[in-house]
Amino acid sequence: MESVRLTTNYIPSDEEIKDIRQHILLRSEELARLDERIRNLSAERDEIRAYIDSQKALISHPRRLPADVVQEIFIACLPTTRNAVMSTKEAPLLLCRICSAWRTIALSTPRLWASLHAPLDFILLKESRISAVTQWLQRSAACPISISICDGSPWEWGIQALPTPCRDALTRSLCAVANRWRHAKFDTISVEMANELTDITSPLLESVEFSGRIPTPNQLKFFQVPNLRTVTLHLDDSESLNAVLTMPLMWNRLQYLTITRISFSDLIILLERCQELISLIVTPFIDSVPDPFPTETILPFLASFRILGSGFILPHFLGQLTSHLSVPGLRQFAVPAATCQYGPQDSFFLVSLGKKSPFVEDLTIYLPSLTAQSLPETLRAFSSLARLVVFDVNTWAWDKDGFQSCTVTLLLTVLSDSATCSMLQELVIHDCDSLDYSKSTLDEFIRQRMERAHPLRRLEISFQWPESLVLDLMSETEIRSYRLQGLDISLRWQNATPWGRLIPLTHGRAWGQRIYESLALCALYY
Repeated sequence: MESVRLTTNYIPSDEEIKDIRQHILLRSEELARLDERIRNLSAERDEIRAYIDSQKALISHPRRLPADVVQEIFIACLPTTRNAVMSTKEAPLLLCRICSAWRTIALSTPRLWASLHAPLDFILLKESRISAVTQWLQRSAACPISISICDGSPWEWGIQALPTPCRDALTRSLCAVANRWRHAKFDTISVEMANELTDITSPLLESVEFSGRIPTPNQLKFFQVPNLRTVTLHLDDSESLNAVLTMPLMWNRLQYLTITRISFSDLIILLERCQELISLIVTPFIDSVPDPFPTETILPFLASFRILGSGFILPHFLGQLTSHLSVPGLRQFAVPAATCQYGPQDSFFLVSLGKKSPFVEDLTIYLPSLTAQSLPETLRAFSSLARLVVFDVNTWAWDKDGFQSCTVTLLLTVLSDSATCSMLQELVIHDCDSLDYSKSTLDEFIRQRMERAHPLRRLEISFQWPESLVLDLMSETEIRSYRLQGLDISLRWQNATPWGRLIPLTHGRAWGQRIYESLALCALYY
């Protein structure tokens, strides 16, 4: 058939159809030969490619890395904010699944197995996991261990019908290496485990954390170690709470202490015992206040003192506390103080602290606990202040005995004064509701602070106002202008939802996130 007719509507005759079929047969045979040749060439190409890849693997950089370098890289793959878990998706178990060479290196690196999170309700579901824990701990050789044990409630064990002998065997395995514990964390330990802990010693123990309940807390001898410097107690039962002061801890050697739900009177006693504290975080409740207070307690090394919790402490009690303490090296102080409306004369409770602690650079204040008269004197007492966090919660106007309520407007006005907090570089205001609707106060504050020798670097305000009022206060154009001048500014307003979600007007600073690169990607060379 002529080629000019191939793309036309021409209808071939019967003779022409026979010729066409003959041509199709010949071409099909030729096409089959070409396909066979292509398959052969493809197989030859794949063979050559496989050979090249295998040769590249022989000279690849991961293969040539010294074992000690690989070990250090493996250790860098471990989590840094928690202990390692028994999961094949994370180091160290993941590193044992890449190749035989890496598995050998991983299993022969004791430091890689020197941390373990052991949730008992997970481990005791299979007997093989108990032996896996034993092997894990054996691989750590003589290395100090960081361990976290999460126990379940007694009724949970009954529901899952876990065998008691397996549970006891696991407990003994964990406690058998107690002499190598460096960091230990316990969450709701059982009576059986508490009994195991009673007679053990941990000479290398540097930090310990308990959450939930602690059976027989005053019998835990492993507290009595000279290296123990950090203790965290998140207690939730009355027996443990009442036994805090009877725990056999070497209180006079502690440097970092966190205790939730401790009575105010016990806190006073605790402060007298812990003379070497560097950081103290407590959640106290007011039971009784010593009257009169004991003699002044000196904590020469205390740098951070934070009281947490949803409850607020009366300024009267805080005034007694700050007068009782001498903390010359204090750097950070945060206490949720209650309103001083019914005792405005107590609103000067922070002044004495600022005068006795001249190096405070991070301060958290609650405006309802201060007055228009005490706020200026309070801020001027902290001459080294670099970061100020302000809570404007439950604020309403009042006037009593010559004292007036404190507002954010007054705060910004006082901070605009060159004699107040000359080192301030960061101001954060939460739940702002007492700032006047005029732009002038905020604009003047920013202008004054930006002209200082130590200019303001960060300003964050969350308002209880609707969106329109916040946008009227400062436009996005003005915010971008301030950013160009070096001020990281973020304004937020409260959305009209049942949860009061905060909607950002501008994006805050982008905080860097550390990303760990696993050598597992290099397995492509093998």
